[in-house]
This record gives sequence, C-alpha cells and structure tokens, in this order.
Amino acid sequence: MNNVNIPKRAYHHGNLRHALIQATLRAIAEDGPDGFTLRDVARRAGVSPAAPYRHFRDKDELLAAVAGECAEQLAQVVIAAVAEAPADDPLAQFRQVGIANVEFAVAHPAHFRALNLPGISSRMPEEQKQRLDAWNEDQRRALAAAQAAGMIAPIPLDELMLGAASLVHGLGHLIVEGQLGEVSPARARELAIAVTGVLGLGLLPRAASNLTPRPPQPSAPALVGPPPAAAPPPPASAPARAPAPRKLPRKGMRNVRPRGGR
Repeated sequence: MNNVNIPKRAYHHGNLRHALIQATLRAIAEDGPDGFTLRDVARRAGVSPAAPYRHFRDKDELLAAVAGECAEQLAQVVIAAVAEAPADDPLAQFRQVGIANVEFAVAHPAHFRALNLPGISSRMPEEQKQRLDAWNEDQRRALAAAQAAGMIAPIPLDELMLGAASLVHGLGHLIVEGQLGEVSPARARELAIAVTGVLGLGLLPRAASNLTPRPPQPSAPALVGPPPAAAPPPPASAPARAPAPRKLPRKGMRNVRPRGGR
C-alpha cells in the first residue's frame, strides 16, 4: 500500500488544557514545583513538546492554571460541607470548613500539595483571587457576628483564623505525607472532627466562674485554687460527738509544787 500521498492526521486531544494540568499535578507530586519543565509535562501528557504552548506561555502561567483549578475544586467541597451545618451555628459551619479541607487533602493529595506551594495563591487568576478574598471576608464577618452574640470567645479574628488554618492544614499535611501511617478517608474524617472539636472547645465562651480552677481532688491537691469550702455536716446516721470538756483541777487543789519535795 502506497502511503506517500496520504496526509498525516492532525494531532487532536479532547481536552489538552485539562490533560496538561493533570500532568503538572503529577509532576509536582513526584519532582516538586521546581523539578519539571514544560517538556516534562508534555511527555507526561503524551503530547508533543510544543503542545503546552497552545495554552500557556510559560511554566508560571501553567502553575497559575493549576492553582486555579485546585482552588476551584476545594471551594466546591467546602461550600457543600458548610451547607450541611445548621444555618444558625457559625461555629459548626467554621468546623465544617476545616473538616472539608482535610477530606480534600486525602481525596486529592496532588491538588493539596499544589495549593501549599510557596506563593501559589499569588499565581491564581485574578477572578479566583477575588472570589477567595470575598469568601475569607464572609467568614470573618460571620465569626465577628458570632463573637458579638456571645457564641464564640472574643479572640482576635486574625489569630483565630490563623490558628484554625494551621490546625487543619497541619493535619492534612501529616496525612498526605504519610506521617500518620495508612489513613483511610473515613479515618481522616474522624481525625478532622476530633481536631476541630478541640478547636471548638477552645472557642467556647467562658463565664468568670468557669475560669476558676476546679476544687482539688483528695489524691491530687492543687497548688493554686479557690479557698476550701466549709466542711459538710456529718451524716444523720453518725451524729458528731461533742468535744470532751477540758479537765479542770479539783476544788481546793493548787497547781503548785508541794513543800519538802513531796
């Protein structure tokens, strides 16, 4: 069969942009954000070295697209999780955000790693950065309203949000990097509920009386605590005995040394 005059079929990829982003995620997971090139991504995607340039000018633009897709997927997971919390419970909604972040890390470890690259958020498309900023601002307003209503302790909001992010991102990192051993999705959710529960206890408002240390137990006396309470009355079955009167000297007797040494 003579193939000389048969033109070569033009290269076609169903979704080249998506394939390049997925290949980049694999490259980040295996080689880190600085250990790959566009040529490497093209090889992983099974396309020609020039194919990535149809969508991206350079590696930075490709990484920006990766960050945008990762943030979009995470946002969908978080929004769905928050919708499951009671509308009148801002603390439950806040915890759902953390739980969703951990579940996302387990389900999409490559996306989680990409989102935690240094400076990756600054590479997101401007529209997505604005949506992310708006989401964070909505969270701040909800937490501030909960504080004003006395539902959450008056912790500075920046410290509150930083502490929460550190907690859930730290747990996600420990799981994804295998530092907790093999963790199933169900176990990851249990851990996320547990750590956000600790966070919730730390956020609960405390009355002044609750800040006082509990009275010491008999086996573990406290070094510092409230003054001891009055001793309870003895039980009815065992009435208290009156103290014995002090013995006085007999009448006519003097408490003196007798004469003559007797």
